[in-house]
Amino acid sequence: MKRLVVAATAWQSRAIAARHAKVHLRQWYTAALPPVCEPLILLLAFGLGLGSQITAIQWQGKELSYLSYLAPGMLAYTAFMTAFFQSLFGAYIRMHYQKVWEGQLCTQVRLEHVIWGEVLWASILATVYASLVLIVLSGFALAGYVDWAWQNLLLTLPFLWLTATAFSCLGLFFMSIVPSIDHMNLPFFLVVMPIGFTSSTYFPLESEHLLIQIWQGTNPLHHVAEGCRHLLLHGAFTLHLLWGPLLSALLILLFIPTTLKKLRKRVLGEA
Repeated sequence: MKRLVVAATAWQSRAIAARHAKVHLRQWYTAALPPVCEPLILLLAFGLGLGSQITAIQWQGKELSYLSYLAPGMLAYTAFMTAFFQSLFGAYIRMHYQKVWEGQLCTQVRLEHVIWGEVLWASILATVYASLVLIVLSGFALAGYVDWAWQNLLLTLPFLWLTATAFSCLGLFFMSIVPSIDHMNLPFFLVVMPIGFTSSTYFPLESEHLLIQIWQGTNPLHHVAEGCRHLLLHGAFTLHLLWGPLLSALLILLFIPTTLKKLRKRVLGEA
């Protein structure tokens, strides 16, 4: 376990993440389109389109515009979805089709470095995409559609990064157990989509039902969405910004060793 923890900050892990970044930046002009266009489309469709039909939305006993509620949730959703998608599909393609892992493991790189490199890259990319979404949303705030506590904008990024790291570990775990790329629709639609839309991202999920309260209490995406919402709309730090990182750290500690064990068997053929 100590060896696995040390590998998280090893130069090999950072080198792998840097390699993925260099490859990604070769197509920077197309790579930047999704994080810029997606929030614009969703804000126009949901925030302005659906929001025009909703005079106000109830949240924490208060009324606010739907666009104001939606904007912080989109930040959390972008970090979550980008990290999971990159560690699920991107890592599998590099491992299975491009044989990138095979070449890396012929050098001074060990499998734990490869895993941490994939996690670091997915979380960094997700944070960059969330930053681009933040810039787009700030344009809507400047236009008067959203009233934000501007001094807290950058404070959301560390929480988004940690959440992205946790869900990149989850995505890498699913990558390690799916038989082929054809089976990746299963975790995507059965796990990712339900998490993404039931985590206070696009609509409030407030209920006295015990199962819903348990789900919200143990879901780091819910906490980061609500925490960023309080931080950006009210300028207030809440317990969500404590529980979110703690649950994210728990996911990392749980899935990194499990994924390493699965991939040792799959990649190296070890029992």
